Amino acid sequence: MESAVDENKRTTVNEYFIEAGHVLRYLIGNDEKLDTLIICNPHKQRFVTTDQELYHALGSIKGYDEFKQNKLVKFLEMVSVRAVAKKQILTDEIVERLREYALKKN
Repeated sequence: MESAVDENKRTTVNEYFIEAGHVLRYLIGNDEKLDTLIICNPHKQRFVTTDQELYHALGSIKGYDEFKQNKLVKFLEMVSVRAVAKKQILTDEIVERLREYALKKN
């Protein structure tokens, strides 16, 4: 499985950036390792993302997905969300790419 955090996106010591695909995978996927990493934070890491990444992840959820609101609440508790000045519009292509990643088998 790919790491839930991108080593190339490390911002400071023990601070990791979480991209939209990983956010979506956490919210609608069935990845116990990722769930444990975010919910329990066993390595005491600081997770960060942007409002843009969160917007893309939330905008990619379909009505038939098993989306649990409590997972979003826990995500917002554990992950620092930073604002991005210039937003990118969510397109069907982005949604399909994110969903393909989030729903692929480990």
